[in-house]
Amino acid sequence: MQVSNSNKSRLTLVLMAAGLLSVAGLSQAEAGVRDPGVNARQHNQQQRVRQGVRSGELTRRETGALAREQKNIRQLERTYKSDGELTRAERVDLQKEQNQASRHIYNQKHDAQTRPAAAVRDPGVNQRQANQTGRIVNGVKTGELTHDEAAELRDGRREIRQTEQAYKADGTLTKDERIDLHQDLNQQSRDIYEAKHNEVTRAP
Repeated sequence: MQVSNSNKSRLTLVLMAAGLLSVAGLSQAEAGVRDPGVNARQHNQQQRVRQGVRSGELTRRETGALAREQKNIRQLERTYKSDGELTRAERVDLQKEQNQASRHIYNQKHDAQTRPAAAVRDPGVNQRQANQTGRIVNGVKTGELTHDEAAELRDGRREIRQTEQAYKADGTLTKDERIDLHQDLNQQSRDIYEAKHNEVTRAP
């Protein structure tokens, strides 16, 4: 059966209208959870990572760690939005995670580019930091961590990062400094475990 041009035009308009209604309904449903600022920062940080890869400022290992961090933030965002609402506290939490990710991108792109990499790099420390970030994000996702607990753990994570940067400032990372960092990470790991397994949980 052939369809006349006029019928084709009407069919096209019907499909377009249906599409517009669908988009309008989606926009209305998502109005309570959208945060253009969060989304814009995610896009910007992804662009910075890509630029770092192109320029050679980021190694494969560094790129992988940064990509996992971005994935964790996206998972946390989806968890917060799953109930159809993105509260002020949740927006603040996402911004804090993105602030931390932004600092990591900057540090990785500017670390030890003019000094022997082997003298200051410690993949074990970096991997443990990435794993602990994932554990904190997962704890918030499951409700095992409150916002206050997560914030306190992030403060501990930031202090370890600052210690690492101070140790690397002279272009070397000694055996004693590596041991000290791993001891700090051991304590952070225990703190995460205890906070996730205490009786305090985040209200649904």
